[in-house]
Amino acid sequence: MSRVEAISRIASIPGFLVPGDAEKLYEIAHAAQGPILEIGTYHGKSTVLMALAIKDAGAVNVVYTLEVDKAFIRAAEAQAIAHGVADSIVFVRGTLHAFARAYPGLRPAVAFVDGDHRRAGVEADLVVLRRLVPAGGVLLFHDFAAPSNDDPRCNEIKVRPAVEASWVARECEFQGIYGCSGLFTRRTWRGVADETTVVDLLPLASPRDQYRHRLRYPAGRVWKRLRGVQGLAPVTDEASASDL
Repeated sequence: MSRVEAISRIASIPGFLVPGDAEKLYEIAHAAQGPILEIGTYHGKSTVLMALAIKDAGAVNVVYTLEVDKAFIRAAEAQAIAHGVADSIVFVRGTLHAFARAYPGLRPAVAFVDGDHRRAGVEADLVVLRRLVPAGGVLLFHDFAAPSNDDPRCNEIKVRPAVEASWVARECEFQGIYGCSGLFTRRTWRGVADETTVVDLLPLASPRDQYRHRLRYPAGRVWKRLRGVQGLAPVTDEASASDL
């Protein structure tokens, strides 16, 4: 499949890519030598396009796409399945900060930044991206060239001011405007220490799963033995939620 064919395939998916955005996004995803990180999934227009580019390149690669709206994730999943690229996409419900804490070692070769376009939102994402994107990594900022960046009455789109005042201006090479997006390549990266490399995902499990998990630890096994000695009913790993 050619770039033109891929862009044509995603034309009916709701989204905000203009032709220049789509062409560059396909190009950098096709050439990516590592994982791709997308901030802002919406209905999956750009997500599916990047996954199609991966397929066309014959690469063993993955798009990690972040979204906080469940309805958008479901819509994007349906599009990915319909276009046969679901196996190249990992849908993540959460913020970039939470994702980075769960995957502290992930170093995206490409980062497509298309989340919260307000200045505070872009700045928050940039803080995290600084410690994730390696030297040679590519960053594409959607709406970087949108006229609204210069409109003092519009606070909804302030991508360019946030980027130009950040580490990107100092540590990255500006590659140009494509559509309404700004492209940068990181020159250097010394690494920035994460707050922690220990991730506690247990609170995300259901109460029943947490209960069963803890029974596998020594303290849990001791408790089961004590219950047996005291003549209490044994506790098994098959305890139901009604037993909690």
